[in-house]
Amino acid sequence: MQRDLLSFPLCPAVRVKLESAGYETAEELLEVKPLELSKEVGISKEEALETLQIIKKECLTDEPRYAGTAESDKKCTALELLKQEHTQNFIITFCSALDNILGGGVPLTKTTEICGTPGVGKTQLW
Repeated sequence: MQRDLLSFPLCPAVRVKLESAGYETAEELLEVKPLELSKEVGISKEEALETLQIIKKECLTDEPRYAGTAESDKKCTALELLKQEHTQNFIITFCSALDNILGGGVPLTKTTEICGTPGVGKTQLW
């Protein structure tokens, strides 16, 4: 299955240059050398090498980094989803009481809504 370049954690500037050069999927880049990519796309050799390393690493593990990039035909059990949820990291708020309420901090890959009356510090928190 061909994976869209938009699903990779690439620098936005590099992503735009790849698209402008006509690259749409990761499979199109798997056999390209860093020097070729650098010249063709107009990025530095270091950026080309880093881009190819990211793409090859994620294609070889065949495991998407972000929840939104999961392939639609991949199926998993409720237990696998629960285990995945328990391994997610948190962003700590440096307020131990709030971190305890949130179960360790603000969970990554989830939407967290902070609400309250005016003046309680919602904006200061974020």
